[in-house]
Amino acid sequence: MKLSISTLGCPEWGFMKVLEEYKKLGCDIEVRGIDGEMDPDKIVRFSAEKAEETKALLKEYGLKIVSFGTSCNFHDPETQGKNIADAKAAIDVCVRMGIPAIRVFGNNIPDKTRMAETAHTLCEGLKAVCAYGAEKGVYCNLEIHGDFNSPEALELVMAEMKDVPYFGIVWDIEHSDKTVGDDFMKFYNVIKPAIRHVHVKDYIRGENGSFTLCLMGKGDIPAKGIIAQLLADGYDGYFSFEWEKKWVPYLEEPEIAFPAYAEYMRNL
Repeated sequence: MKLSISTLGCPEWGFMKVLEEYKKLGCDIEVRGIDGEMDPDKIVRFSAEKAEETKALLKEYGLKIVSFGTSCNFHDPETQGKNIADAKAAIDVCVRMGIPAIRVFGNNIPDKTRMAETAHTLCEGLKAVCAYGAEKGVYCNLEIHGDFNSPEALELVMAEMKDVPYFGIVWDIEHSDKTVGDDFMKFYNVIKPAIRHVHVKDYIRGENGSFTLCLMGKGDIPAKGIIAQLLADGYDGYFSFEWEKKWVPYLEEPEIAFPAYAEYMRNL
């Protein structure tokens, strides 16, 4: 089982602290911000001047960067051009750093009666980025997120993207749980052929549709069943802990949450 942790969960840690702590945990790195910077082409450690030094440090610590989490999304025709350009720029950084994939979003379906139209718009953006990624050897992975977190929406995407090289899915088990609950097979069967990365997290389902993030194994997401199903079907990608400390500051510190995740996963 390959484990990684998103830097979204440790926004106050500098790059060297990330290396030190991740090495202790035996978990590789999913980048969602480094040294306080979220944009890939603005991260000093990934610049042309610092790239070789950074890669040498990663090798010294025995760590890999397994994915770069961008904010790019392709649901809006008016902003799609800029988002495609930003995604291509992120791919260029990944080439420089030896990172195999970027993460992108759908993200919104403004009019549910026009879901198919929005899905097609999304796929047009994905195809453009995947074509560029194929030239560079970097995957473009669509995260289950926003309005693209239902079997119905993903069926449309999967149908249009099924033969597109360098396309993948990031299965965020929190977001799919919000639509299918414990019946995760309903979701898994749709996206299974394209799953390349899995975001692992947990939450407590409250009354009135509320969700409270919590440490792994303390909540209501059927993570054990999901992980067992993936492994039984031969999934060999990363299980990556996405602790949303950057967006939810009151969450437990990474010094608590990260070891709890690693212990939970290794005790399954």
